[in-house]
Amino acid sequence: MLRQLHLAVGIGGLIAFIFTGQYMDRALDHLAGMRDLPRMMYRSAHIYLLFSALLNLMLGFYLVEAAGRSRRWLRRAGSVPVLLAPPLLLLAFFNEPGLSSFERPYARLAIYGCLLGVVLHTVTRIGGRTETGISGSAGTPKEVPYGE
Repeated sequence: MLRQLHLAVGIGGLIAFIFTGQYMDRALDHLAGMRDLPRMMYRSAHIYLLFSALLNLMLGFYLVEAAGRSRRWLRRAGSVPVLLAPPLLLLAFFNEPGLSSFERPYARLAIYGCLLGVVLHTVTRIGGRTETGISGSAGTPKEVPYGE
């Protein structure tokens, strides 16, 4: 189920990335003549949205069930901030360019959340076993994805 959720959020994030690009092009005249600060805020939130969508897609494609209750819990806990990143970055796209400073309340939370999620997922892979019982390290093709 977690794999499907990451896939759905990743696909939704890619769609949001396309629509935010179209919004910048059509509604904001491709940011022409805009002051530097809001232009930077729009573009960076747009690219961060792509980053978070791709991160969710990768987890959706490659996430495997960890053996052991604590590893499973950590992996699920790591998925939460990664899943929340695209909606937070969509909020950042529409709200942060209007701020008068470089503060990035939504984007910062999403970016640090992705960092936390990746660290937790990585920790669960170090020296762990998968549901197949095969010892592995990151990238071994021996693991069985969720639901297979």
